[in-house]
Amino acid sequence: MSSAQRVRVPARPVPRTPPPQRPAHLRIAPDVRRRRRRARIVMTIACLVTVASLFALVAFHVFAAQSAFTLDRLSKQRTNEQLRYERLREEVARLSSPASVIAAAQNLGMKPASTPLFIKAPAAAPRGPAGSTAPPLDDATYDKTKQALDDNP
Repeated sequence: MSSAQRVRVPARPVPRTPPPQRPAHLRIAPDVRRRRRRARIVMTIACLVTVASLFALVAFHVFAAQSAFTLDRLSKQRTNEQLRYERLREEVARLSSPASVIAAAQNLGMKPASTPLFIKAPAAAPRGPAGSTAPPLDDATYDKTKQALDDNP
C-alpha cells in the first residue's frame, strides 16, 4: 500500500449514557429569551384587544347618538303632523258648518227657500248593538228607499 492510500477504519459507536438523574427539588433555569418573547406576544394581544374594545365602544356610542337624532327628528315630525291633522279637522268642521254652506250657496247665486221641505228617508242601515255588523243592503231595501224618496213632493 502506498502512502497515498489510506485505509478507513469504521469508527466505533460511542455508547450513549443516559443523563444523570438530578434530584426532584432541582430544575433547569428557564430560557430568558423564550419568556421575553412570550411576554411580548401576550402584551401585543392585550393591546390589540384593548384597542378593538375601545373602537367598538366608540362605534356603539356613534350609533346610539345617530339613533337619538333620528328619534328626535321623528318625534318633531309626529308633533307637526298631529298639529296639521287638528288644523285640517277644524277647517273641515268650519267649511261644512251650516253657516258656511249657506254662504257658499249665496255666493253661487242661490236664494233661501221661503218654505223649506224636508225629506223623510229610512235609516241607511238598521242599528244594532255596538260591534255587530249590519247585513248588506239588498234590492228590497233599495226599492223601499227609492219609493220613500218618490213619495215626497
